[in-house]
Amino acid sequence: MTAPRSLWTLPLLDFREAIVQRASPGCGAAAAASADLGLALVMKGLRITDAKHSSPECKRLLDKAEQLLETLADHADGDMQAFEGYLKALKMPSDNKVQRDQRRQALDTATREVNRIPLATAEACLAGLGLTLEAWPLTEAYLQSDVVAGGLLLHSGLSAVLLNVDANLSGLDDSRLRESAAQEREALQREADEYLRRLRATS
Repeated sequence: MTAPRSLWTLPLLDFREAIVQRASPGCGAAAAASADLGLALVMKGLRITDAKHSSPECKRLLDKAEQLLETLADHADGDMQAFEGYLKALKMPSDNKVQRDQRRQALDTATREVNRIPLATAEACLAGLGLTLEAWPLTEAYLQSDVVAGGLLLHSGLSAVLLNVDANLSGLDDSRLRESAAQEREALQREADEYLRRLRATS
């Protein structure tokens, strides 16, 4: 099975099969896609509510959610592409010094990218969780379960994608970058857990 140009062009069954059969898409892409669908649930609650009782606040949140939806979709593809770039760098020849230097440089660039994308995905998930908390009290009561479910998917997507950071940190040669990424990872998880606690308290 060849790599798709974008996960979002695949039928859902093919997306699932690609995860089953190939090294990529993997955890990060699946987590970003799951979070994207969670945000879609939040948007549904806002959109139906706004159609019944239009408000500037609903429209503001819908505009923000629309941008985040695209961001998460892009990160799902970006994670897949970053990992494939890393695999490509691993396969580069290393028969002489020039090739070894080229391979080392390519691996360094690819390793930075496979750490950057999960952190960026987690940041987008966190923004989605914050939006979920704002959306819940504005949403029609019969749609609030969709909003909470969407928040749960955003939190699980964030937690899952941060596992990629844990797995990839050791590949960063720069100790300062490694420490900075580890600290950012912990801060994102803490804040997301607090958002989840507050969201559960609403329901």
